[in-house]
Amino acid sequence: MLPSSRSLTHPDQGHNGENSQRRDLPADYYYRHRSVHVMPSPLDFPDVEDLSDCESSDESNYNIDHDSSITQPTKAFFLGVRSTRLITPRDIEEARLSRQASASTLAVDEPASEKDMEKPKSNPLIPEVNPLEYHGLESSPLPPKRGSRLYRYLRWNFGSVYRRVFCLAFLGNITALAFLLTNSILGRKRLSYQQAGTAVTANLLAAMLVRNEHVVNALFWVCGTWTSGLPFWARKFVAKIYSYGGIHSGGAVAATFWYIAYLVLLTIDFQSAEPISITRSYIYFVSYGILFMLFSILIFAHPHLRVVMHNWFEGIHRFLGWTVVLLFWAQTMLLTADSVQTTTTRTNFGKALLISPNFWMLVVITILVIYPWTRLRLRECEAEVLSDHCLKLNFKYRDVHYGQAIRLTDAPLKETHAFGVVPFPAAPNPTTHCAGCICHLSTSSADLKSAPESRPPVLSHAGEKGFSVFISNAGDWTQKMIRNPPKQIYTRGTPQFGVMRIAGLFKPCIIMATGSGIAPCLSLFVQKPDHPVRIIWSAPSPLETYGRAVIDLLYKIDPAAIIIDTRKTGRPDLVKIGYRVWEGSSGKGPCEALVIISNQKVTKKVVYGLESRGVPAYGAIFDS
Repeated sequence: MLPSSRSLTHPDQGHNGENSQRRDLPADYYYRHRSVHVMPSPLDFPDVEDLSDCESSDESNYNIDHDSSITQPTKAFFLGVRSTRLITPRDIEEARLSRQASASTLAVDEPASEKDMEKPKSNPLIPEVNPLEYHGLESSPLPPKRGSRLYRYLRWNFGSVYRRVFCLAFLGNITALAFLLTNSILGRKRLSYQQAGTAVTANLLAAMLVRNEHVVNALFWVCGTWTSGLPFWARKFVAKIYSYGGIHSGGAVAATFWYIAYLVLLTIDFQSAEPISITRSYIYFVSYGILFMLFSILIFAHPHLRVVMHNWFEGIHRFLGWTVVLLFWAQTMLLTADSVQTTTTRTNFGKALLISPNFWMLVVITILVIYPWTRLRLRECEAEVLSDHCLKLNFKYRDVHYGQAIRLTDAPLKETHAFGVVPFPAAPNPTTHCAGCICHLSTSSADLKSAPESRPPVLSHAGEKGFSVFISNAGDWTQKMIRNPPKQIYTRGTPQFGVMRIAGLFKPCIIMATGSGIAPCLSLFVQKPDHPVRIIWSAPSPLETYGRAVIDLLYKIDPAAIIIDTRKTGRPDLVKIGYRVWEGSSGKGPCEALVIISNQKVTKKVVYGLESRGVPAYGAIFDS
């Protein structure tokens, strides 16, 4: 009879089907045991069916006992009870045995040996106790944060990289505007409204260009991939590339201030000439309409309003943004017509339009707005309902890279949602992925299908082209998707890199996630299984919500993975856990950095708590 897949594949079980006691490990253990342990040739097991029914589905141990093996005929002691009598599947079915059953309920003829009595209790697959205590991490208070409170606020809070980039874009523009206005007031060189209008369009172009998916992917290829060979200090610097959103917001706010200056200069010029023509009346109307819309966009883009009124933010940002672009076209045409009418030199409308820098920048802006919508496609998808809290959608139309996200929607004009993609895993190697089962005896597809119960649970569609998306219940739209899984859904644009991409720059790296934030992390684990990482995942009921295959993958990548069920242990101190793992990491050198995927509040707290103690930490912000 073939052994249970559980006793063969889980990295924390011993060869005899029992979990070995937790013990101190060598410093480099976690980085030497990165793959599933290859066990010796299997011995004959008792003539019973799958023994997993008599074991808790939540058991596990993080150690592998290399010295243990089955050297005697396997009796009932294999199940952790007294020896002599074999327990049959019928016994298990009728008695509903489990690891938690007391020894008295399993009593048989002979008393247990002293060796059996000393056998340790098994550890659960997902511990139900304090994770610091269970994983042997120091629970004492963390070292104090660096510097004074004011210094920390200016350095890691207000002075975050995102805000620095924002200030660089915004203050650079304001400095230039102040300098030109000062020269104009002093009579050195007058700033015209045409020049101010050109500055407006240039800033809007920069704000939209940095949001283009191909530009973003190019930035991450350069800074998040090609720089992997740079010294550590340089990699720490370029890893903040995900803060590029500061250019978008800084340029947009600066464009609004330039537009105010444009309107003031325009009004002064037009009021000095009498009478006001019909063309200039329309210019007034369009220009002040644009100013109103720009301020409306900025107000709803405020971080607080963006969170509490996200649907309003998205609708206003999209539809008012499109309207502003159309009004800019109308304004450019009207200004060009007015220039042709009032100039003393003869010129035609077409020539005046072609020599206008605003015209060409508006052409590029319009292309940037339209382009993603030309790649809107209704895609076939296969839905796997993992639980009432999580849905997995499988797509087969293309391959993806780790760290990317795709935008999905069922109502393209109303809302779109970005989800991290998980590439389909490579086909398992039949000779190593579950040593001891039928896979190492034969590699034919017929044999592999003949005993599916002998193989470990794996992510679906292994070896195929495509990717998966995990949708966790986080709002009305995601809840609707889980309750009514779609067979088709719209995708917009191309997969775009995010913060998870920079995890590949650091070896080893601590990967921390909460809830469905584990999904973007899976892309790294699937596509780069040999990348040394330590895993920390906190989620409510992770096994029931996301399935055994996800848990097994995490333990395969990191046998000492810290998986926390917040339903049973409460919310953990992630700052302390992350710091202790970083502090105690060894092997190929200490962990170089921590990357977290979580909600905005937790991400901000963890990144600040670690950076202020000297630990390089990276996490996506609301505008990443």
